[in-house]
Amino acid sequence: MRPRLAGLLGVALLLCALGAQPASAVHCAIDQVPAATLLMPYFEVDLSSFNDVTTLLDVTNASPAATLAHVTIWTDWGVPALGFDVYFTGYDVQIINLRDVINGHLPQTASVGQDPKDIISPHGTRSTDVSYTSCNGVLPPATLSAAVIADLQAKLKGEPIPSSPTLCAGSPRGNQIARGYVTVDVVTGCTALDPTSPGYFSGVAGNDNKLVGETFITAPGSANTMWTYPVIHLEAATLPPNSPSFYGRYVGDSGADGREPLPSSYAARFLGPSPNATRLLVWRETPATSAPVACSSGPAWVPLATNAVQLLDEATHSFPAAASLPVAANAIDLATDLTNPFGQGLAIFQLDHAAMGGRHAQAVVWRADSIGTLESALQVSQLDDLCANQRYQPLLIDGFENGFVPWAGGTQ
Repeated sequence: MRPRLAGLLGVALLLCALGAQPASAVHCAIDQVPAATLLMPYFEVDLSSFNDVTTLLDVTNASPAATLAHVTIWTDWGVPALGFDVYFTGYDVQIINLRDVINGHLPQTASVGQDPKDIISPHGTRSTDVSYTSCNGVLPPATLSAAVIADLQAKLKGEPIPSSPTLCAGSPRGNQIARGYVTVDVVTGCTALDPTSPGYFSGVAGNDNKLVGETFITAPGSANTMWTYPVIHLEAATLPPNSPSFYGRYVGDSGADGREPLPSSYAARFLGPSPNATRLLVWRETPATSAPVACSSGPAWVPLATNAVQLLDEATHSFPAAASLPVAANAIDLATDLTNPFGQGLAIFQLDHAAMGGRHAQAVVWRADSIGTLESALQVSQLDDLCANQRYQPLLIDGFENGFVPWAGGTQ
């Protein structure tokens, strides 16, 4: 039986899908429209306590036609740690609690071929229900084995993998926090492949822009907080050859994946002083690391070079603050994790780096504000456009930063 929570949290999205006019998409902009790929740039799950931080992913099929999606959980080194398929009837909603997944319990869905009595994935009069024969024996998924669970948790915690003790898949942190990011792709059939696999974008990944979603990072224990963000919606389109694209690192930067690219630079308002604070969640594009590597060395690109964060107060005084954002999934507190002389103001993040071999590196920044006991979660403003090969760079006058101008050209 589906969790009652799925219906409660998804009702607003469903009403919008049924009653609103189709959204007008803007290619190469972070806009909330139905997409072929969803990116949840950051998650964390405290595996030491069932009553502490976890992350939920809410995915809705915004179309009356049934569809199939492939979910990939990635480590903070960009290594695919687990993949599984989720079936959606028309206007269907699935809530995926990553604590459940990391503990071996995958979402229970099934197409008509595996669910002929319409019990696992029921549909209504305004939606369709179809059969995917490729999902026979795959859906509904079984509980993961103890060995698979142990390997998955080690990968996401940055520990040696029990089945291969000399290998690691994520950054070592010495705690029980699982971190990484998630992608959800429309696919044409159930698959054991993932976006790093040859052939994934030549028949497996679909191009129907049907999915919308949001995420909830919750701490229901003593903190009693929840932050909600719309996930990043990446539309599919026919791109010119060698165009920038989201999955470009896995297709030789050919544009064959057809997913619009993300920016490199962002502007984020920040709050202070204590008890007011701003925490940023930052996803950065990394070179393709499709398999675990030796724990003793890690990937060659770690740590990612990080430009100074340009801080401006409300009188536009500027301060370049050194920051460390070394991996794909990062969290940074603007009051405690870098030198910040300002109580509140604007932070400019330029997250390009040379590890992508001469092209812009993509990024996402999410913002969580605390104002005393109140919390809010927001996306921040993008400053550049990778499709037009433009990004922002600081304008320096006499060694002080006085503004920002658009810049076009190769990487800097």
